[in-house]
Amino acid sequence: MDEMSVLDVVDMLHETDILEEQASIIHYLWMKKGPDYDTKLNDIEGSTVRALTEEVYAKACELRDWALVRLTSGLLKRQLDELAMSVTHLLVRQKQITIGMPSKKEEAITSPKTKEELQNIMNRAYGEEPNSFTLSQEIIVCLGTLVRTEPRLFVEMFRLRVGLIIQVLASELARLQNLSGMDATQKLLTLSPFEVKCMLFSLLSGRLLEEVDEEVEGGAKEQRTGLGSIRKQIEEKRSWRKSVHEMQKEGLTPEIAVEEEEEEEEEEETDDFQFGVWLRHRRIDGALNRVPPDFYANLWDTVRRFPRGLSINRIVLPWGVTQEMTRREIKFALQVEQVLNQIAEPEYREMIIETLALMNKLECLLKTDRLNIPKDRPLDVDSVVHRANKIFVEHNRQMETIVLECCAGGHLCNGAQGICQHFYDSAPAGEFGTAHYLIKALMEIFTPY
Repeated sequence: MDEMSVLDVVDMLHETDILEEQASIIHYLWMKKGPDYDTKLNDIEGSTVRALTEEVYAKACELRDWALVRLTSGLLKRQLDELAMSVTHLLVRQKQITIGMPSKKEEAITSPKTKEELQNIMNRAYGEEPNSFTLSQEIIVCLGTLVRTEPRLFVEMFRLRVGLIIQVLASELARLQNLSGMDATQKLLTLSPFEVKCMLFSLLSGRLLEEVDEEVEGGAKEQRTGLGSIRKQIEEKRSWRKSVHEMQKEGLTPEIAVEEEEEEEEEEETDDFQFGVWLRHRRIDGALNRVPPDFYANLWDTVRRFPRGLSINRIVLPWGVTQEMTRREIKFALQVEQVLNQIAEPEYREMIIETLALMNKLECLLKTDRLNIPKDRPLDVDSVVHRANKIFVEHNRQMETIVLECCAGGHLCNGAQGICQHFYDSAPAGEFGTAHYLIKALMEIFTPY
């Protein structure tokens, strides 16, 4: 349409009866000529782009075409009636909000706002993104509802990053339906507000979306992703194999059948346990700023032990904050959040949190009280993660695992911050869990002698 004159574009609008095409043409005119441009459609004075957008919005609402509803609502800068109250519900429960995308400028909402103030904040964050303007409001309203009805979902969460939440919802849709990032974002915009709320509730509950059934309203089936759930699956498989072998000894099961069943089970295990479960789990927890119980209080104790503080993502959390704030002071938690939120990749943020949680138990983990704590510089927490990753890659090279196909074979897999994706995809606990390698890295750093 860029090569066409405005009059030709208006003629196209006159000739089509398809709502989606009308919306696309009106959106183009909005961006090209502005909302007050009079198209004089059907020779009627006052047929401004804004008036036509209002008509499309009304039709889209009637047809429940949610993608067009969000687009036109964003263009018209409509604000949801519940937005200001939802923000207040979150803030009075000590849950701050940031809007905007991490790659661009995020803006924090730390105190109750009037409708006019919220409008200005939304305009700054999403001035040229009408879809995000609307969808982010829906997310905030959902969060405001859930924080009242399901407060347990928000334990140890102090700052909710709406932009990252939208990214994770889109990435889950991309995985479930094998879509590109752009297509997944468009798909997210077509979901009803109820479906978006169901997806958000699932993620806050610590579940991964297993599949989306378009024929069923609510559309989202869920899968628990806790360590206990995976252990249960492993135990069930072991129990099944034990039963089969017992039957084989009694002559009830032909040997060839057992071998076929075992091969089938091994294939299923490969599908189940190499499908990025823990990588996605970390991305979700990182996007939601979720941390373990008592994380901030324990981190206060950790920071207090390092005279020069801790360096996280090249930002120093100084020792002095422990003198200015108490262990459970909300101000300390927010200062920590401010440092952690400078990390763009949610899975790397979560790995840093796992490392900080382990550092609170150094004497217990390393079985010594003679720790080599640096006195002349901040402790670089990132170096612990990178050293653990190096140990992980070397260990897997020796065991000739799938990691040979990427980092262990000299072919970097483009994981966040240079960390192997298989390391992100390892369970936190267990013989080959991330904690195992993080503890080894801590041993090398704090007990070099």
